Amino acid sequence: MEELVLHELLDRANTLFRQVGVGLIHEEQLAAALDLSPGGFRELFGSKAELLYAVTQRNLSRQRQEHEELFANLATPAECLLALLRHSLQELRRSPHHDYHVMRERYPATWNLIQDYLTTYSRPMLARLLQEGIREGQFRAELDAQSVAHVVLAQFSLVLNEQYFPPDQVSLADVYRTIFGPYARGLCTTAGLRLVGPLFDRL
Repeated sequence: MEELVLHELLDRANTLFRQVGVGLIHEEQLAAALDLSPGGFRELFGSKAELLYAVTQRNLSRQRQEHEELFANLATPAECLLALLRHSLQELRRSPHHDYHVMRERYPATWNLIQDYLTTYSRPMLARLLQEGIREGQFRAELDAQSVAHVVLAQFSLVLNEQYFPPDQVSLADVYRTIFGPYARGLCTTAGLRLVGPLFDRL
């Protein structure tokens, strides 16, 4: 199958997962929504689990590209960090039924893919932005960039913990904004706040 067509199918499947939820939709429903027969679906994707893995791979690749595009138009580390947080918030708002806890429990390969992305890509990127911001006087000098990056990812894991924030009872996007807005503000120096203060209003 041509790569363009495959990407279109993955994007359509991603929309379904976002709208309906990972846990609720079955392979037969996925096949019908993608205009595939059950046999064609299995031949192309293998299973729902394999489709979800491929969709997640494409999502993570898209996110990295969008980050690069964001950073290319921003001048300072503090602006980049706020843009990154805002981008993550928008991702959560677009995925009200993504069922991260279902992914963790039923689709461990996909969940591990996300954890690897956070560890090997997100954490080093956060640490780099923080270190650059400390050096330029936008973030507080006493901060340890590696430790703060670790805390940020721990906070994100907390947002996705359904025992504390059941997704059917609370908005994960609202929880994210409540946690990260004040925390990111606290990282900034007075000079950093003058630079990015208005951006907090957009979170």
